[in-house]
Amino acid sequence: MDKSKLVKYAIIGVGGHGLNRHLIPLLNVPNTKLVAVADINKSRCEEVASKYNVKCYVDYMDMINKEDIDAASIVTPTGLHASIAIDMLRNGIHVLVDKPLGSNLNEVIEVVKAAKKTNRKLMVGYWSRFSPALQYAIEVYRKGLLGEPYYAYGYLIRRRGIPGSPTFIDKTLSGGRGALLDIGCYIIDNILAATGFKKPLTVTGATYTKFGNIDDEIKFNWGSWDPSKFDLEDFAVGFVKFEGGLTMAFEVAWAANVSHVGEVGYMKVLGDRGGIEAKGDEAMRDISFHSRSESFLYDSKPILKSINMAFEMIKTFIYSIIEDREPPVTGQQSIILHSIIDAIYTSSITGKEIKITLPEI
Repeated sequence: MDKSKLVKYAIIGVGGHGLNRHLIPLLNVPNTKLVAVADINKSRCEEVASKYNVKCYVDYMDMINKEDIDAASIVTPTGLHASIAIDMLRNGIHVLVDKPLGSNLNEVIEVVKAAKKTNRKLMVGYWSRFSPALQYAIEVYRKGLLGEPYYAYGYLIRRRGIPGSPTFIDKTLSGGRGALLDIGCYIIDNILAATGFKKPLTVTGATYTKFGNIDDEIKFNWGSWDPSKFDLEDFAVGFVKFEGGLTMAFEVAWAANVSHVGEVGYMKVLGDRGGIEAKGDEAMRDISFHSRSESFLYDSKPILKSINMAFEMIKTFIYSIIEDREPPVTGQQSIILHSIIDAIYTSSITGKEIKITLPEI
């Protein structure tokens, strides 16, 4: 790594995720200097800028025009991710876009095209990808210890956890979609990463609104909203067939009548030589491997390091710029992910199995 190179950085959106998963971890990354923050909430922007001794901008385009910036994190509501990312890329700025990359597949495609055209680095902010448990799952797959994976299952459900903030339920800000886009993207991305991002062929799915439109549910969830105007899904299921014979099923929910309290994530991948099972939340925290020897069935568990996943995410993005290499969480991977998510919404509306055709970019 070129230790003389300094990456001048900005954060767009300094709410909870912007601070905790981007700005604060960034301060500990070598060869990086935070120069500005931008947020439409002026008081919040000024408070953060003052605390960290950087410039504050309410308009991110004003920041682009006035500051010398190499790279930026985009940590705004999902509905704004794609347009801001494209603006930054077209101005020669490398971008780390907090998950998901866009509201829908078309937006994601446009961001990926912009990154390719401008030759800038684009990374998607799935901090969950830096989980040691998931990294172990990826290694098991790459080393062939699963053999040929043929079935995967994912689960990411909150007993109650509908977010009342407009960031998540206002259609313009949220991208017009609910639990599937907001947290479903995590579990789908986890499984895709653990199985090599195989090409999806067909998708069947359904979405449901069962809790968010009920007045009496507000007291059990997060924040407050107008139930009469709530028409996003709070539960979704999907079934995907991939090239090579792999199939995947999953369930995601902001709210469901399940036994556990809080958010629980689970995934398993079955292969003809071995299988993995992992538990956690948005990020997998614990994992086990299951196979057999010549004479015995056996289970094994890796010794996992305790790491700051947000720091690893930011550091990896910065180093990909300094070392001029492709970041590990790519826009192309998000095209596969969002082709599945879009198809689930379409399948839910039409009641049909949806064929997937991935675009060439």
